[in-house]
Order: sequence, then C-alpha cells, then structure tokens
Amino acid sequence: MTGKISFDARILDFLRASHGRSQEAIIVEFLQTAIAISPAADAGSVLIDHPKMNRLVLFNEGDFLFDKQLLDPQARASFPATLGYFGTIAGNCFRTGTPTVFSRALGGEFSGDSPIQNMVCFPIKLGQGRSPFGVACFHNNVTGKVFSPDDLRVLEAYTDILALALHTPHPELQLERNVFIVHGRDDTSRKALESILRQNKVTPKVLLREDKNATTILSGLEELIRTCRAGFILATPDDEGRLARANEPYGARARENVIFEMGLLFAKFRAFERVAILLKKPLRLPSDLNGVTYEEFNRIEDLEATIVLKLDKWKLLN
Repeated sequence: MTGKISFDARILDFLRASHGRSQEAIIVEFLQTAIAISPAADAGSVLIDHPKMNRLVLFNEGDFLFDKQLLDPQARASFPATLGYFGTIAGNCFRTGTPTVFSRALGGEFSGDSPIQNMVCFPIKLGQGRSPFGVACFHNNVTGKVFSPDDLRVLEAYTDILALALHTPHPELQLERNVFIVHGRDDTSRKALESILRQNKVTPKVLLREDKNATTILSGLEELIRTCRAGFILATPDDEGRLARANEPYGARARENVIFEMGLLFAKFRAFERVAILLKKPLRLPSDLNGVTYEEFNRIEDLEATIVLKLDKWKLLN
C-alpha cells in the first residue's frame, strides 16, 4: 500500500513509551491505540506464530482482550484461541506476508457464523527474510463500515511501528507458563527445581530433553528460550580450574555451557527482571558478574519459598 500517511500523534507517543516495557505491555498498548485511531476498527487482536503447534495463537494474557473490551465480551466463549495457516484470513496474511482485507459488503465470505462484517490483517515483520512474528487483526460487525484506504495505510504503518517496538531478534513474549533452566551436571538440584516448578503449575524447560544435533544446538537453544517467560540459572560447582601457569589451588567452577547459557538468559530477560541465579556453595561467580545478586543453597528445597516468590513476581502463579 502506498500513499502519504498522516500520523496521529498517539502513534509516536506509543513508540516513545515502548522503550523498556515488556512486549506484553507493548501489544496491549498497540491494540488500544490502533482501535482509538481507526474509525473502522471496533475490535482488534494479535495472533502470534507458534511454530511447534503449526498455528497462530491468540495473545490474550489474563483475558485482557475481553476484559478491556478490545474484543466483544459476549463472544468470549466462541472466539477461537488458535487459527490455522490455511483457510483463514489471518492465516493467509501470515503465510503470504501481505495485508489481507475482507468485507462481506464487497462479496467476501467468512467461515462459520461469525458476526464480523469487515476485517483487515497485517503481518508483523521483525526482519527481512524471516517469517512474521504474528498477525495484527482489526474488524467490525457493521456492514457498511468498510475500512477506507486511509484506514489501511495508517494501520499498516502502525503495525510496522509495532514491529520496531518488538525490537529483540527473538521476542521473549510467551503464551505458556514456561521457565528455562540453565544447569550443569548436578541432576539432583535440577530435578528438585523442576519439581518445585511443576508443583506450582509452571513448566520447566531444559535443553537436554529437546531434539538437537551438533549443527542446530544453538538455534535449538535460542528457539527453546523463546518459548519461555523467565529463567533460573543453576550455578553448581561441577568443574575445577585456575589461571594458566598460576601457582594456586584449583577452584570450583560452573560448567562452560552454564556460563554461556547464563549470558543468553541475561540478554533476554534481565531488562524485565525475569532471571535468577541459584548458586551452590562453594562455587564463585566469574568476576564479570560482580554485583549480580544470587541465592545460595546447599539443597534446592531450602530455597523453595524464594523460588515461589520469584514465580509470583514474574506473574507465573494463578
């Protein structure tokens, strides 16, 4: 779509306000602003690609779409939570990577008995050559309320601004209550931590249970972390080491993979305070991490109350 776009000041305010906010909050603000700006958009939603499910999943954290009336609360029971890539307007938009417009007044047909009369979907593109992150959809139930060319241009531009706001290369926005666990060879501590998470209806994710091979382990790790909302780092004294040619005793160290994965988790989650280090004595953290807080333990069970508080702070408990 081409043409001159007259930007509403609220769009620029949205972009400025997005800095440092969680991606969940960014999407909520995006939908509220878009519906306020577009005369034809009475309702809206964002569907996120879920590659493992092979579907688009409705982002509706805490049922906010209906609570904030971004979607009709009376349609709560019938509104689909997921959509396929084929046979749907949103799926076609995602698959082709191009805006898709629907209008019953112009001869369009909508599957099922949905009251939607006019609808437009835009792909959320985070980078050239990559599949869209998801799809932004806007619609109304009024036959003559067709989206105008100006509506389409503004909403498409605004969706592009949403993509800029979702600036990380692998968004941490998640639909499940998954928590990634970085761990070494202390299986007893790992299993105890997993048990505490499951008792609180949180799903632990560990790389060792994922399909991987030597050529895809890094991409597999990145994709797995993308499915998680937060992370625990089990820093345990599994190795020993010292400076080369140093005449000093060997000291307890974490496995190299733990330090590497720790860096990935800090890059993803630290800005949102969703990462915690659980350190088993007598391990000492690398000097680069001086000043980083951690929780010491001898047995993970001794930290259960602290772990539950973390989950509550991360809004992972009911």
